[in-house]
Amino acid sequence: MSYWSFYFLAKVGLHYAGYLDLHWLPNLLLAAVVFWPVQTRLWKNLRLAAAVAAGIALLYYDSHFPPISRVLSQISALSGFSAGYMLELVQRVVPLQALLVALVLLVLYSVLAWRIRFATFALLAILSVPLAARLQQGPAKPVLAQARDNAQPGDMAAAPATPDALLSNFYASEHQRRLNFAAAGNTPPFDIVLLHVCSLAWDDMEFEGLRDTPLLQRFDAVFTQFNSAASYSGPAQLRVLHGSCGQMPHKALYEGTDAACNVFPSLEQAGYHTSALLNHNGVFDGFAQSLQERGGFAGKMEKNQGAPEAMQSFDGSPVYSDLALLSQWWKDRQSRGTEPVALYYNTITLHDGNRVPGIASRNSLQTYKPRLTQLLSDFDRFISLLEASGRPVLLMLVPEHGASLRGDKMQISGMREIPGPRVTLVPTAIKLIGMPRAASSGGEAGPSSPASPLIVSKPTSYFDLFTLVNSLMQDSPYRPGAQPLAERVTQLQGTRFVAENADVVVMRDEQGQYLLKSGSDAWIPYAN
Repeated sequence: MSYWSFYFLAKVGLHYAGYLDLHWLPNLLLAAVVFWPVQTRLWKNLRLAAAVAAGIALLYYDSHFPPISRVLSQISALSGFSAGYMLELVQRVVPLQALLVALVLLVLYSVLAWRIRFATFALLAILSVPLAARLQQGPAKPVLAQARDNAQPGDMAAAPATPDALLSNFYASEHQRRLNFAAAGNTPPFDIVLLHVCSLAWDDMEFEGLRDTPLLQRFDAVFTQFNSAASYSGPAQLRVLHGSCGQMPHKALYEGTDAACNVFPSLEQAGYHTSALLNHNGVFDGFAQSLQERGGFAGKMEKNQGAPEAMQSFDGSPVYSDLALLSQWWKDRQSRGTEPVALYYNTITLHDGNRVPGIASRNSLQTYKPRLTQLLSDFDRFISLLEASGRPVLLMLVPEHGASLRGDKMQISGMREIPGPRVTLVPTAIKLIGMPRAASSGGEAGPSSPASPLIVSKPTSYFDLFTLVNSLMQDSPYRPGAQPLAERVTQLQGTRFVAENADVVVMRDEQGQYLLKSGSDAWIPYAN
């Protein structure tokens, strides 16, 4: 009995459920080959060997996994994962529950196949895919409507007719955006601390029931539609550190950028003493090396080895306590005098695959919530330390990307190859430490922080965030009569949602739909 009919029927079912993007023509050709009657045993065996290899390759091609070239290019990075983390990833790709369902269906198929000729149904099922696509497409029409009522920020005057033109138009517009940091006086009015958090998105917080965490209530402005534009740490690092220019294509991040786009060197020119601090060794994927070579932190990396180890990373290296590191840095900073400082702090406490001592579960997805709870608590206590000093500090919370805890129909939980909104819309917030807090009813005289955070729902990017920072530097929020934060926020231009990695682009069109393009393939709706 042949199981090829089960193979094709299962794939068509997964296609209609949204878990596969079935390429009907190569599947039809493979079906024709395996169903064609062959008499001799030799040819049957040769056909079976070739068909099994083709079937496996075609299954991968139909899946939403990254191109095999992308996988091969990451072999060196994958080799750095611990054995326990590799086993965890394998279990996610082939979950036990899915295996049990497949086994039950296979047994049912085996029983019925003695009475029913499934090959006919398999061929009809494959042919239904292009027919269904044609029926859904309807009459020929432009890919994007030309109406400008719902145009998003960052557009040029003319409405492009295709997603490719829309993307090209976006990058052309972003290329024109530049910032020049400058303080109103000779000395910047506040310190800057940027908390760059790996693996934290709004969707992750919602999934764990922590979207309304009290920590965010302590901030002055919270950005609910901030797009980190990256799904991996390497490009996320480059995007935030080059945030004084408009968003650039992924490839351009590694081709050398205008020196004016480097945020921390520009802050140094404006009067800041800059440095970087990590709660990890920075070896994986050359993270620390990139900070020094591309981020302007050569010779400016703070030591972290004295802090207590909180957990082990996905590659077995130590991950240090966030509160201990930040507290020690702040203690050292206060002893350095009045020169304003700007710190880039990166934490991988929430990274997939981390192992926490004392927690029985070896599954990093199950330890995510306690790790997040601890991180939020550490940041909360760090804010209290800053406030107790009375020193003016601009604190910025800017996650790199999400953890993809929920996953979707196009990628498994923890996978971030597709930089969709669940991965790149991250909880970004700013807080002006040292400002008097406004009363709950009616504000006090002079500048003050709002009693509850301003909610910024406009689509925003790094450039918008650093535009706000530049505004605060030029017109100190601590001086009497300074422009209110709410007014500064409303003046931000905003940025269309475009997120990208080496092989995949996700873009929000003018109708609010997310579109996906992988390599040279056509644009398709992104089912998240």
